[in-house]
Amino acid sequence: VVTMMKFFSSFLLVSLLQLNLLASSADTTANSSTPDSTKYWTFKSLSLLSVSQSAFVNWSAGGESSLTGKASVVYSAKYKKNNFSLEQLGDLEFGMVGYMDHRVEKTNDKLNLSFIISNQSNDKWSLTNLITLKSQFANGYKYPNDSTLISSFFAPAYITVSLGYNYKPNIKFQIFLSPASGKMTFVLVDELANKGAFGVRKAVIDSVGNVITPGSHFLAVIGFTIVTSYSSEIMKNIKLNSALTLHNNYFDFNRNNRWNVDVDFDSRVIFSINNLFATVLYVHLIYDDNVMFPNYQTIDGKQVVVSQSPRLQVNESFGLGLTYKIN
Repeated sequence: VVTMMKFFSSFLLVSLLQLNLLASSADTTANSSTPDSTKYWTFKSLSLLSVSQSAFVNWSAGGESSLTGKASVVYSAKYKKNNFSLEQLGDLEFGMVGYMDHRVEKTNDKLNLSFIISNQSNDKWSLTNLITLKSQFANGYKYPNDSTLISSFFAPAYITVSLGYNYKPNIKFQIFLSPASGKMTFVLVDELANKGAFGVRKAVIDSVGNVITPGSHFLAVIGFTIVTSYSSEIMKNIKLNSALTLHNNYFDFNRNNRWNVDVDFDSRVIFSINNLFATVLYVHLIYDDNVMFPNYQTIDGKQVVVSQSPRLQVNESFGLGLTYKIN
């Protein structure tokens, strides 16, 4: 898994460099040709690097010295000629916090890639094939306990393949509708697969803890997919970027769950200070029927797990960062 993560990270870096060079080459070709030449390739990206630090020495009110860092890259590369378009989108993010000599914890970890192939039907509608990959770069633990693994690279990973129509009435808003799309969940770490994490079939274990039948590493479902996105400068130097993804499972073994909808909402508000610095408010909300959290009850003075259920997952951050933009 570590080798795969290093390979995939290197692949992403090389891909980004190639896309940047390809976009630059396309710009040069378009500008050097005749005045009425068409620019087929466009490339946009926004990179953010933020660092914060706090220190406490003999501080009576208490506190723990820490150093926090986060890096993120959001980019899009698009080829469009006549009614045909091919677009690749990326949303990459990784952050960590170090409590000086004590421990290091992961704060942010996101690997989202999208591939979009479209054929324009008219000014607002297009027949679209959408492929998305969502995963993470590194191991996640039940902090502050770093011995309990709860996630890893491709554990989980979600690949969704959808065919449908995209409606884009203006440059700010668009919505993609697919009545039947395939969603595949991968859990490639045996420890997590054996526990039945993220909805895969868990292992069969005997009374002494031996694995009789290993847990499944794969789960496939079919359901509808709705993806909306909105991007606009809501005020001078304040830009909002948000995306909402909805998905269900038509063939869930539990019939009562077939119309339960998984929700993934991602939103950024960027407050631009100048060309180099910006303050970013980031909110990420997830509700997934297959991701279970323990419910505790106090029995004889001890917290005991009595059941499990899905819950709303919330990731929020607000900070000042160094930005680099390519338009």
